Amino acid sequence: MPTSNNISQPLSIRALLTGMTLGSLLVLCNLYMALRIGWSINMSVLASLLGFVSWKAVETTIGCRAWDPSETNIQQTVASAAGATISAGLVAPIPAYLILTDTQFEYWPMVIWMIAISLLGICVASAIRPAMLNNERLRFPAGIATAEVITDMFSSGRIARHRIIALLSAMAITISHRIFIPVSYKIPLGFSIPGQNAMAGTSISAKNLGFIIDPSYMLLAFGAIIGTRAAISLSIGCLIAWLGLGPYILGQGWEQAGPVDGNWFSYIIDWLVWPGVAMMLASALTTTAITLFKSDRKNRLSLMWGLPEFLLLGTITPVIVFLQVWLFDISWFAAILAVPLAFLFAIVAAQVVGETGIPPVGALGKLSQLSFSIISPGSVTTNLMTANVAGGAAGQATDLLNDFKAGHILGTNPRHQIFAQAMGILVGCLTSAGIFMLLIPNPAEQLMTEQWPAPGVATWKVIAIALTDGLEAIPQSARYAMFVGIVAATINELLPLIVQEKWHRYLPSMSAMGLAFVLPAQVSMMLFIGAILAWGLRRLAPRWSQRFLLAIAAGCIAGESLAGVLGSLWHLLLSK
Repeated sequence: MPTSNNISQPLSIRALLTGMTLGSLLVLCNLYMALRIGWSINMSVLASLLGFVSWKAVETTIGCRAWDPSETNIQQTVASAAGATISAGLVAPIPAYLILTDTQFEYWPMVIWMIAISLLGICVASAIRPAMLNNERLRFPAGIATAEVITDMFSSGRIARHRIIALLSAMAITISHRIFIPVSYKIPLGFSIPGQNAMAGTSISAKNLGFIIDPSYMLLAFGAIIGTRAAISLSIGCLIAWLGLGPYILGQGWEQAGPVDGNWFSYIIDWLVWPGVAMMLASALTTTAITLFKSDRKNRLSLMWGLPEFLLLGTITPVIVFLQVWLFDISWFAAILAVPLAFLFAIVAAQVVGETGIPPVGALGKLSQLSFSIISPGSVTTNLMTANVAGGAAGQATDLLNDFKAGHILGTNPRHQIFAQAMGILVGCLTSAGIFMLLIPNPAEQLMTEQWPAPGVATWKVIAIALTDGLEAIPQSARYAMFVGIVAATINELLPLIVQEKWHRYLPSMSAMGLAFVLPAQVSMMLFIGAILAWGLRRLAPRWSQRFLLAIAAGCIAGESLAGVLGSLWHLLLSK
């Protein structure tokens, strides 16, 4: 429980510096994952474990003041804020804007842009913090999990040490494997499909469709985290998209085949992306609407304003408006309207994540795109970058509210957490923008490829095209597939309202199925294998899995992500 001693404790400089150091590394993990599989993770637990082991090592080696739970909370707040800067547009609307407008990435303008919209998220979270934390219905599962891990580390030293050893060992093995065996051994599945119609007389191999065993610690670990329902849904979507629709699309001549011995992902994705995005959008918006509709009206959120919130909002609003007009030539009316809409969408995201633990950032960004297609029709830039304001603000608001929940349990001063969040935003934006600029110098050629599928970029890009250029921009055959996807996803999300609760777990995740349409088949396969392996471990060794599986998975994700980013940068440097 919180203590007055903890609350009066001064802000720890070493906690801030530790969080900024770890945040600058962990943001690379989210950047890598988002460009590879379209997902990122909350870095709070991983940052807590790494900060704890770092300072315990310092205490043992040279001796210093004991590292305490409140410092851990501050440190992980900084690091998780840095990781959450990915939601400020760097892996979705910004690259989509660069590709559609044939614009070059400019470092400082983009950094300032990302920082500004992320600070708006702090303003939202700070304003609604009291109402959210005092509402028993809003549990914030990620915040509670973070507080439990931190408490466990300081109260159960032996288990904490074993968990940290597991995490660090997983990181070390993963990084060592990437260094000493940098070549990935890909094994195509041994089947082929006879071509039909336009492909008659040819054979479509498993390699052509992406059905390849591509060993990846990160994908296996992420599959363990997302669970069996999402992974099974991914595999079903993968089979429908790449084994069913893929050959049919080629046979109808809607898309052209690639080289005989190559992977045809980049050739087929231009068609599959439309029904995939339609399913994700319909699923996310329907789920969000149901969650809000079912909320207890008596306990809905209210704003708790103070001088800091007024000052922050009064400062950041004109900055965001000016940046929209200056950087993207957005009209003053649309630029001004983007801020209150972003504020509203961030509050909606906060309510949803408080109940479910899942931030609907992507769905709300798309909803913002839909809104501005009505307000400012025909403008790709307005559609993308005003929606970017909503997505970035919602991402930071939900991240900080989870940290507020952990801090509320641990007794951390919330004003200290706000400052820590701002420091994390600063280091996260500076680092991620720089790495993106080095890693993806040519987004139009490098993204939406087998190496960098970038599902978020594909999603934002096609929605912007559809909303600004009209249905004519979508292949006619894909429009029918989109309609089927929208109807199927909507019905699937409405079914829990009418079927018994015992059947809910058997309903697929339509968001995951839609994502499989824009991911290479080998990615969905490895995620599925990872989820099944984790399910088996939980059945065979439930106690061991509860203690160590998450730590090992986090270590594998961090290790491969860091090694992947650094390895890619190294190859780029050697090629110049």
